[in-house]
Amino acid sequence: MFGRKSENILIIKMDGLAAFVAAEPLFDAIRKAYPRARLSLLTEPRLQRVAKAAPYFDQVAALPDFHIAEVRKAFIRQLKNAHFSRVFDLSAREDAKKLYAALGPFRPKWHSVEPAPRRRGRGAPPESALPDFGSFIDEAGIEAPERLPDLRWALDARKDSANMQPAWFGVAGAFGLLLPSADAERRWPAANYAQLAKRMAQAHIMPVMAGGKELHTFGDEVAHEAPEIVDLAGKCDHLQLTALAQEASFFVSDAAEEVHLVASVGCSGVVIRKAAERGHPPEGRHIVTLTTNDGLGEAGADFVWHTLDNMGLIPNDRSARRAAAR
Repeated sequence: MFGRKSENILIIKMDGLAAFVAAEPLFDAIRKAYPRARLSLLTEPRLQRVAKAAPYFDQVAALPDFHIAEVRKAFIRQLKNAHFSRVFDLSAREDAKKLYAALGPFRPKWHSVEPAPRRRGRGAPPESALPDFGSFIDEAGIEAPERLPDLRWALDARKDSANMQPAWFGVAGAFGLLLPSADAERRWPAANYAQLAKRMAQAHIMPVMAGGKELHTFGDEVAHEAPEIVDLAGKCDHLQLTALAQEASFFVSDAAEEVHLVASVGCSGVVIRKAAERGHPPEGRHIVTLTTNDGLGEAGADFVWHTLDNMGLIPNDRSARRAAAR
């Protein structure tokens, strides 16, 4: 699994999609600091495909199930046999600590970021629990990146493949992305998403909902009220979502991690959150945050639509009709 080069470095990143996107400039900085090294990434299974498309890693692997003793022992042997000279732990999670202990006293030199807050609390957005890279950058001797995450390299991965095209999912013409959160307590109501989907369809903009398979039931609720919607929950991986985001006119979301991914390829839109939430959506992007004092349902679909229009993101009726006819 892990091979050799001039120097072997293992990068550990296993703390979710938002954190992976936030670390993209740091991946680039590590590659530039160690241009001749073999960089291996250890990540979550769900992030493997998008990670393999990144230009920074020579190898990408997912952490196996450590509850199975034989699997755990075999994986530790592989790590030891790879003779890593350094380990860059960019998540500082419990799994990484277990690896640190399992590698024993003769482990590679270990550099770790400051861990994220242990408890984000109810209502805390994904970005409120991102690790602090500051001390890690100083300790590892890496030049601090001064740019925003940019995952446009993901668009080049299998860009000629049929399943990287919107048409693969039955999406044609002008369309917008609806990205509900997996957290039901921090999700814009199904009725509001449905009302917005209807408004989009009336303007000849196809409403496309994307997210994890845990949104299946929620997607059914939205589709029941707005059959015009294209429900891709659980059918679209992160790499395919970047391709959709590049083509989309806009996105609308609440607390979904996918906001960070679509923003990193230049998609603009609206985020709906409670005023008490800590953290902010991706900075430096064309994103408007609408806040509510009580329930998220206070933000009506019409208000969201007018916000998108004021941002210049709604295609005019003529261009939307032309796109739909293609």
